[in-house]
Amino acid sequence: MISLVKEIPQLNFPLAEVVKINCTYNAYGDIALFWVQDTDKAVISMMEGNMVIYNAHANIEELREFIGVISPMSVFSDSNTLTQLFGQSYHEVCVMKSENNFKSDIVSDVLNSEKIYKLLNVKGLELPQYEYFAVDFCHRLNHGALKYFAIKDKCAAIGICDGQAVLINGIASHQKGMGTVALRGLLSQYGVTAVAVCEKSIMPFYLKNNFNHVYDAGYWRKKA
Repeated sequence: MISLVKEIPQLNFPLAEVVKINCTYNAYGDIALFWVQDTDKAVISMMEGNMVIYNAHANIEELREFIGVISPMSVFSDSNTLTQLFGQSYHEVCVMKSENNFKSDIVSDVLNSEKIYKLLNVKGLELPQYEYFAVDFCHRLNHGALKYFAIKDKCAAIGICDGQAVLINGIASHQKGMGTVALRGLLSQYGVTAVAVCEKSIMPFYLKNNFNHVYDAGYWRKKA
């Protein structure tokens, strides 16, 4: 049975979907929605119509019926779960992970949400509308749930952390070599495992920076 809950089970795995759920719970636990399937089979979060599923060993048929009733705008999960739920009707991405202890002596510029958004608004990086981005960015930043690294007109990277792992939520470079600067600058602020979700074409960048490909995930989106 899938039950609406106010408290979620403790999840301490360096998985993209787990970090997303934990960070949503930590930052928006009072307004986001959370469900658990039979205590330990699956944990689900949803905010603004965007659902994230952590599948331990879920009852897929029940999960499929649940999604049909709740009707989210999008679903993020590992590719195996999405394939069972939606066939091949989703966009596949790669999940990369690094245990490397990143160091950087370069200090980030202090930029507002609009300037960060403009830096991140590049081809291949899908952003929400600025109004939504700004509210979320400022809320998480003010509550210590988000950090960023940016160099004006050159690069930016933002990350969210659940205490066990940091998930790179966006990275962009406007000058050769500045992607690595942004990555190292961001991750040097943390001392935990780093996780990134990226397109397959971006994998070489992360491999070059001591990340490994650990599994595939994806986004299913409701057709308009």
